[in-house]
Amino acid sequence: MRLHTFRLLSWLAGAVCSIAVAGSQAADRGGARERLDEESGITLLTDANPIVFARTESRYSRSERDYVYLGPVEANRQGTREYYLWVGVGTTIDRGYLAPVTETPVKLIVEVHGAPMVLDLAPWAERESSLTRLRLYKTPVKLTSQLAARVTLDQLVLLAGEPMKSVRVVDGARNTREYFRWGDLEVWPGFLATATGTGP
Repeated sequence: MRLHTFRLLSWLAGAVCSIAVAGSQAADRGGARERLDEESGITLLTDANPIVFARTESRYSRSERDYVYLGPVEANRQGTREYYLWVGVGTTIDRGYLAPVTETPVKLIVEVHGAPMVLDLAPWAERESSLTRLRLYKTPVKLTSQLAARVTLDQLVLLAGEPMKSVRVVDGARNTREYFRWGDLEVWPGFLATATGTGP
């Protein structure tokens, strides 16, 4: 009887641990983050994770890459909401020494229903100057630029409905660079559920 009880308790402990780990992984993969900036009174809504795109420059390195991160942002000013697509740009390539420095993107192009959606980019500090001290998204790669495009919630929903296998950025000299989807995270599930009121 004692052996049976011990096995049952061991099984229950294992099941509880598995559920806790699964819940933690689910929280990492999705969920919305809402924060109040007390100085400005603006409430920021973001997703738990940005979507990651990468570009390999094999002539400089086979293992290092340039990265583009995309994440939705809602800025709520006491019921007046504005929406942005946050764009983080980073690299692990030694640019400036091993490889040339790339210019900051001024446009982002994403295919939506077979047609290009062209979004104008500006530094996040210009889009929301009072919110520059809040870190919008955590990224494993250090960012060289944080940009944003002003969008509508409908545009964010459209983007989330696309496979987004790649995105293109255009710099001020009209150079175009394509980045390819890195990873398989669902596109902003927590943010969209909260922003559209479809969450539990």
